[in-house]
Amino acid sequence: MNFLHMLANIDAYHASLVAARTSEKTKSTTTSVRFVDSRHDGVRPTSVQSVRETVTKVMDVRPKSGKSLSFQLGTGRVTPALSVSTADFQFKKRDVRTPISARRFTSSVAETMSTITEVKMSRDGARSPTPNAITEIESAFQYLDPDKTGFYIWRIQGTSLHCVEDTSYGFFHEGNAYIVLNINRDGEKSLHCWTGGCCTERNAKFAMDKAEKLDKIVGAAHICSREVQGNESTAFFRLFPDGVIYIEGRHKTSPSKASCYEKRMYIVTGRKYARAECVRQRKDYLTADSLVILDNFPRIYVWIGRNTEYTRRNKAIRIARKLQLTQRRSRCHVVIIDEADDSLCQAFKRKFDDIDFPNPAKRETEVEKNISDVEEPNLVLYRISGDRVMYDMPAASKRPLNQCYLTKRDSYLLDRGKDKTLFIWVGSEAKEEDVHDALKRAKLFSTHHNYPTESSICRIRENHEPPEFKRCFCDWKERISKEMSLTKRYSAGNIGRALFSRTDRRTIATTKECWSEDTLGEWRKNTQVWVLNNNKLEEWEHMGLFTNSKCFILLHTTIEMSHYQFIIYLWIGSKSTQEDEERLVELAEEKNNQLENRGVQIRVLDHKEPQHFLTALQDWMIVYDGDETNASREGNIKLFCVRDFGERATRIQQVAPAWENLNSSSSFVLLTDSGAYLWYGKNSGSTEREAAKHLLSILCSSRMFSYEIAMEGKEPAVFVTLLGARSAYEEEYKEKSLSKRPACLLHYNHKSHVAELIDDFQQEDLSEEGVYILDTYSQVFVWCGERVDSGTRKKLFTLAKDYIKQDPAGRQFDLVSVWLVSQRTEPFSFTKHFTTWNALGYAGRHAYEVFRKRVRQENAKIDVHQSVVDTSFLKQPKYPYITLLRADLPHDVDDTNKQNHLSEKQFQEHLKISRLEFYRLPLWKQSQILRSARLFYSPSLTTKPFVPLEN
Repeated sequence: MNFLHMLANIDAYHASLVAARTSEKTKSTTTSVRFVDSRHDGVRPTSVQSVRETVTKVMDVRPKSGKSLSFQLGTGRVTPALSVSTADFQFKKRDVRTPISARRFTSSVAETMSTITEVKMSRDGARSPTPNAITEIESAFQYLDPDKTGFYIWRIQGTSLHCVEDTSYGFFHEGNAYIVLNINRDGEKSLHCWTGGCCTERNAKFAMDKAEKLDKIVGAAHICSREVQGNESTAFFRLFPDGVIYIEGRHKTSPSKASCYEKRMYIVTGRKYARAECVRQRKDYLTADSLVILDNFPRIYVWIGRNTEYTRRNKAIRIARKLQLTQRRSRCHVVIIDEADDSLCQAFKRKFDDIDFPNPAKRETEVEKNISDVEEPNLVLYRISGDRVMYDMPAASKRPLNQCYLTKRDSYLLDRGKDKTLFIWVGSEAKEEDVHDALKRAKLFSTHHNYPTESSICRIRENHEPPEFKRCFCDWKERISKEMSLTKRYSAGNIGRALFSRTDRRTIATTKECWSEDTLGEWRKNTQVWVLNNNKLEEWEHMGLFTNSKCFILLHTTIEMSHYQFIIYLWIGSKSTQEDEERLVELAEEKNNQLENRGVQIRVLDHKEPQHFLTALQDWMIVYDGDETNASREGNIKLFCVRDFGERATRIQQVAPAWENLNSSSSFVLLTDSGAYLWYGKNSGSTEREAAKHLLSILCSSRMFSYEIAMEGKEPAVFVTLLGARSAYEEEYKEKSLSKRPACLLHYNHKSHVAELIDDFQQEDLSEEGVYILDTYSQVFVWCGERVDSGTRKKLFTLAKDYIKQDPAGRQFDLVSVWLVSQRTEPFSFTKHFTTWNALGYAGRHAYEVFRKRVRQENAKIDVHQSVVDTSFLKQPKYPYITLLRADLPHDVDDTNKQNHLSEKQFQEHLKISRLEFYRLPLWKQSQILRSARLFYSPSLTTKPFVPLEN
């Protein structure tokens, strides 16, 4: 072996001489061998070839007398060449014939992984966490690859971290704390620290410390939050699409307590992301508005209240199936009990015994509020620069907020109220301490304002903002960054923000294809018009003629795809009264009832008519000022503005005869008793000028061929005299309008008047008995299910107004186009915002019955009378309990199931439970008993990462 070491030293010395000669020729810095007296115990090389493969570079000169030569092997390891007996080598390829200790190999791998992580983090930029910030890597994190897609969960147990098995994802003990890390396919990292309602303050603080270290390892996660049981953020629930189940107690208790288990119930709450909370089993929880799951082996019962929505019913059944598959290994039945079935309900209630347990705590119920009692949301943006709340956190802006307030070098805190998540926005060029101290500063802010301790706090990085954060800004636009994925697919609902991008080659669609105007059927069109007079509707025979002091109802009927499409327009004049507007809404609802709720109601305001409204009027309309509808009355001077409205439509508006009402981009018609004048603006088009000539045949047919043309800047003296003294006027029309945004769906509670955002919405989120709002910022659709009562339907326009009032972006109700849509009569303008749409895609009675039928079919394949005991223990050798606690187990012991090597007597003595009762418990309870008896198998930290399914 000494001979091999000598050969290795000769090769290293030869490499140093070659490097030195090369540097002399290039007149660069002299490179030779560094003299180091390193004495470490390491792994021996097995051959000269292995040494040659591991030599990576030659170290710089150290100005000392040459007593011994040294060279580097691998990363950060040096060895003296002449001191062969103390030589230490690090290599990647090892000869299998040479033994190597597991401890040394593990330490070498850990050091290599640490170096790789530090090099990567230093490569990310000056603003990223530096390698010096990571002093020691937690043993549970040392095999984590920040660049690899995966899903990881760690549980705080005592003073250490333990990996959670894949089968336990979504199950959280109320007395423990967890750390959840998700790295998706786009490289976005989300880190969450979850603490249960019964978790101690010590464990919660320990979990936050470990989460901070993990945050530095992954290079500052894009989304990092502190979660508390019952108040989790949407970013956390998005990782568990099948729901979250809260399990009572801690994960590890004493053996006597771990062996005791009482049947518990789960109360299911939530709409998009369901939550199941474990409670004592009592009849008082079985109410008409509740969803209850009873885990009573060999059956899992699901109680469905008669007033619960079908969306929540399906979520409760999915959670029951999750318990069946993961905790019962598909060895039990799922029985669904609907409150409408009296016989099943009475049999189910006999399973409860209310003597031993106290009365359950009363849950908060929704209190019905008046719309006038709803207040505008409190929205304040603070700039954070330190840990002092009063001095380092000044208010930057209040509602409405603009995106320009967010600068890349600073951090900001968005306060939406004490009952909502606190967002801390961190710019891409913010300092390292601002990134890692964001959660701590937000916690100080929350404590200073006396916010609840269980409120959620979420830190978000620039270009990774969630929809809840974006909705708070009135002018939010997506910023193009290098981190944005170039393979993301856009749909018709969200491609508008990427059109005509110079950096994105995917944007090949046109504006018309993506944000096209809402179109109507082109076959067999028919339009009826009514005017509101004295709170009654009267037929209006003047098609296309309106007055801005009245309100009108238009019923536009088309036949498309062999079915009728009814559009009810509510045209509201600019000078109409509030009473007329409210009465018009009631009459429109009566018209819709006559059509069996198959009509789409659209509110149209004066001066803000959409293109499809003019299409229903044969592409033209005239709006008179006041009650004046007869343009031929003598003794008056009338001025009409002719504008090109859209592709083919023309809109004519009567205005006051004054210079300030003129506009260079339109044509005007001036009628007097003595003659007619056509005024052409310098920016007006040929379509508008021809329409002005045609208007004379409608307003005053006697002047069709006897009019005078007045060009802008060359008006005759008579024309100037009729309009009075000259004054300035606009060259273009400057009208306030809202831009479109990616659509978001909200569930509107008509009792509490609160809109709940539905993340990643699908058609199955629409329930028959609910009211939903599809918001594209410039357009609001109010969707109403079939089972909604008539009293709520009459208030839909008022609900939409209430929703805009609560909007954090501060929109004006007059600038938003409001549509009322009923179930099964949705126009394409509504359905195009959903990825898939079909006639039976709702979360209604049909989907509920199909779900129940599928569960019954699966139950038929499961034999609940089969033995649940794993009989493999009969063939396995038996050992004393003390032998199974040793580190060096016998070769024929299965370390994953040590309990199978216990006799029946020792099983009962040390696990405090019989074998049959043990296997009837859910898996989480079995794991708890084995851990208490110190027989639980701890898997390797290098487990295969689990990737959650994307909706």
